[in-house]
Amino acid sequence: MIQKPRGTEDLIDLKVREYFALEVVIRQIVDTFNYGEIKTPIFENLELFKRGVGEETDIVSKEMYTFKDRKDRELTLRPEGTAPTVRAILENKMYINENLPLKLFYFGSMFRYERPQAGRNRQFNQFGVEVFGPKSPEIDSEVICLSSTILNTIGLENHTVHLNYLVNGDQRKKYINDLKKYLEPKKICDDCKKRIETNPLRVLDCKIDSKKFDDVIDMKDYLSDEDKTYFDNLVSNLKNIGIKPIVDKMLVRGLDYYTGFVYEVKDKKGSTLLGGGRYDELVNQLGNVDLPAAGFGLGMERILIALQEEEIYISEPISLDAYIIGLSEKAKQFANILLLMLRKSGLKVDFDFMNRSMKSAFKQSEKLNSKNIIIIGDNELKENVVVIKNQITKEEKKVAFEKIVDVIMGE
Repeated sequence: MIQKPRGTEDLIDLKVREYFALEVVIRQIVDTFNYGEIKTPIFENLELFKRGVGEETDIVSKEMYTFKDRKDRELTLRPEGTAPTVRAILENKMYINENLPLKLFYFGSMFRYERPQAGRNRQFNQFGVEVFGPKSPEIDSEVICLSSTILNTIGLENHTVHLNYLVNGDQRKKYINDLKKYLEPKKICDDCKKRIETNPLRVLDCKIDSKKFDDVIDMKDYLSDEDKTYFDNLVSNLKNIGIKPIVDKMLVRGLDYYTGFVYEVKDKKGSTLLGGGRYDELVNQLGNVDLPAAGFGLGMERILIALQEEEIYISEPISLDAYIIGLSEKAKQFANILLLMLRKSGLKVDFDFMNRSMKSAFKQSEKLNSKNIIIIGDNELKENVVVIKNQITKEEKKVAFEKIVDVIMGE
C-alpha cells in the first residue's frame, strides 16, 4: 500500500471541522483588527530565503525542500511566511505611503525537513500577520494583543507572553563579543560550536544546550537609552491592556531577520504556542526600501493539539435537519426528488443510501444526530404523504408532500 510521506498528515472529518472552525474564528478576529489578506505562491526562488531568513539558520541550512525546475532554476517550497510576504510587497509596490500602515494576514502550508513530532510536521499550516510602516510600541503591543486575543477567544486563556528585546547597532557588537567570551568555556553541541562563529545568538535557542545558559549575560544591559525607553513603553502598553509579559533574557527566536522586540506565547506546560517580533531591516535587505515591520506566526496544528489537550472543541457537532429512509424502489426514487427540494430550502438532509434495515437506518440517523426521520413507502406514496418522526419530541405524524418543508423547519 502506498502511504503518505513521513511528516505529513491526513485531516479527516472532526480534524477538518476543527481546523476550519479555528480558521473562521481567526478570520473574524483579524477583521476586527482591520487586517487584509495576502496569499503568496507555495514555492519561491531559493535566494529569497537565503537572503531573508539567513543562510546560517537551521531552516535554510538543513530544513528546506529545494528543487530545480526544467530550466534549472532553484526553487524552494516556502518554509515560512514572512519573506514571501515581503517579496510580494516589494514586487507589487505596496509600500507607498498611502497604503501604510499595511496590515496583512495569511493562511498557508509551509514545508520544513525536520524530525516529525506532535504539532511540527514536515508539511504544516500556518497563520501569520505582518504589519509594515510604523515602528512604535503601540503597533507592537497590538500585534501581541492580537495573538493573545485569538488564544483567549478559543479557550486557551491559561497562557503567558515571554518577551525580549534584541540589542542593535554598536551595542550589539559589544554584546556579541561578551557573549562569545561567556560561551567559549561551555561544553556545547557541535552545531553550537559552529554557531559561536556564525551567529552566537542562535546558541541560546539550542534545543540541546539552552538549559546550560541560565546565568547568561543579560541583553537588556546592553540596550541603548533609546531602545530601553522603547522596550519599557512596550511593556507598559501591554500591562495597560491586561497582558503581563515575562521578560526572558534567553529568548532570541530562530530567524536572523529579527531586530527589535521578540516574543513567544507559551501554554501552562511551557510549550510555545506562537511567536514573532520586529524585523525592521528585512524589507531594506530584500528590496532597498526602508520599511519597518513586525508580525507573528501561529502553527494551526499546534493550536489544535493544545485545544485537544484541554478537551476544547470549537466546531459545531454534526447534525441533520432530516434523515430519509425509503422502504421501496419507488420510494427511493421519490426520495431523490425530496432531497433536492429540502436542500434547495436550505435544510441539511441525507438519505439511507446503503439499504440498511429499519433498525440499522434508525441507528445511523442517531449517529448523524438527525432532528427528524422521514419514512417513505409505497403506501405513503399512494396517499401523497410521508411519515416524519421528530427525534426530539418523539412525535410521529403523516405530513402531506407540500407541507414537508414547513414541518421540518418548524413553521
